[in-house]
Amino acid sequence: MKLKTALLAGLAAGYVLGAKAGRERYEQIRSAARQLADNPGVQRLSQEVNKTVAVGKERVTEAASRSAEQASNNIAGQVGKAREFVAKAGPKEGEPAPRESTMTSSGTVPSTTGPSDQLP
Repeated sequence: MKLKTALLAGLAAGYVLGAKAGRERYEQIRSAARQLADNPGVQRLSQEVNKTVAVGKERVTEAASRSAEQASNNIAGQVGKAREFVAKAGPKEGEPAPRESTMTSSGTVPSTTGPSDQLP
């Protein structure tokens, strides 16, 4: 609630001050802003900042890709270890042997239910 009140007070103050300053002051501020934007030094600085941001973005993208690939490889390794462990342990007494499942290229396990396994 305090934020709304402060925002409304700020807008009201800006409106009153802007109305008192008038169109002439508005044009002066606009002209000064345009001169600043047209300044070759400011344009050069803006270009350098844009280049730096682009390089930073590229580096972050590359680092994220490497991290994702490493995580994927680590997970694949852990899955392999878990499968080996389960295969070595074998089925417990009284439990059926686990079915061999192979993943498809989309990362899903194919259905093993046949026509005789389906419910009516």
